[in-house]
Amino acid sequence: MGKQYSLDLNGADFDEIILNQHGDKIEISADNARLFDRFANGYDEIIKLSEEMPGRLEAVEKETADKDDISKSVATSRVRVDFCEKGIGIIDSIFGEGTTKKVFRDDYEKDPDFLPDEDLFIAFFEKFAPIMEDIFDRKLKRQEKASKQRMAKYQPQDHKRKQK
Repeated sequence: MGKQYSLDLNGADFDEIILNQHGDKIEISADNARLFDRFANGYDEIIKLSEEMPGRLEAVEKETADKDDISKSVATSRVRVDFCEKGIGIIDSIFGEGTTKKVFRDDYEKDPDFLPDEDLFIAFFEKFAPIMEDIFDRKLKRQEKASKQRMAKYQPQDHKRKQK
């Protein structure tokens, strides 16, 4: 019978991020190859949605020009609500279902139907971006160090051609 080998690669480096004063948290890992991509795409999507907002509101204004103020307000509100609902989906798709409710826990406890507005989503990403940068900077430094350690095992003489 041959020799048995064990390969255990579990043990990714997870960072804990506390989301509110109650200690609700998420754990994320720079070892997750999709994380940074999801964050960057989500950030881009929020920015794109916010840049589209004035045009969408202008279109609603034109569509409701001959309607009463309540109809205009309802139509405008729908555009804003659509943005905010998409914002929840973006954040939760990056960091896990329920993340938005954890971040805004106090607001949801006061009003279960609370919907964070556009400014809160942009503020979330602005506060979270430096955290992500730090996590990935540390990951790159770990990779660089590990690479140097691996390369240190190999001496230049190991790569010389054999003499005939």
